[in-house]
Amino acid sequence: MRAKVIFYNENTGEIYEEVERTLFIGKQPYIRDKNFVKVFVAFLIDVIQDRELGSGAWRLLLHALEQMEYNSLRVYLVPEETAEKLGVTKRTFYNWLRVLVKNGYLEKIATNIYRIKPYTAIKGNMEQTLKTEPDF
Repeated sequence: MRAKVIFYNENTGEIYEEVERTLFIGKQPYIRDKNFVKVFVAFLIDVIQDRELGSGAWRLLLHALEQMEYNSLRVYLVPEETAEKLGVTKRTFYNWLRVLVKNGYLEKIATNIYRIKPYTAIKGNMEQTLKTEPDF
């Protein structure tokens, strides 16, 4: 299902940006790649309500969540590679990154190394998860 996300000013009703996204509701199709990123609802609510985040910073944040290490919140964001993957200039990448760091979604640890905000997401592998689950 396609859904439209609208960013707007609650006081004035002014629309900042409209973005279309594909959403899966109910049963999702089988996915061959069993790796996953679980994003917590409270974090999603914070991000959706953040008026400074446009669709570009959203894209970079989603990319960071995909790229984060297993069992860690650390992510490597090399400007040239990330900008190329997202189809934007390095300047645009840095603008988006600045917004994410300023608003606390990413924390710079070292050159090109960031930490995703704690209690945001978990990256895992479905096969490993199922091995640790008790049998029913």
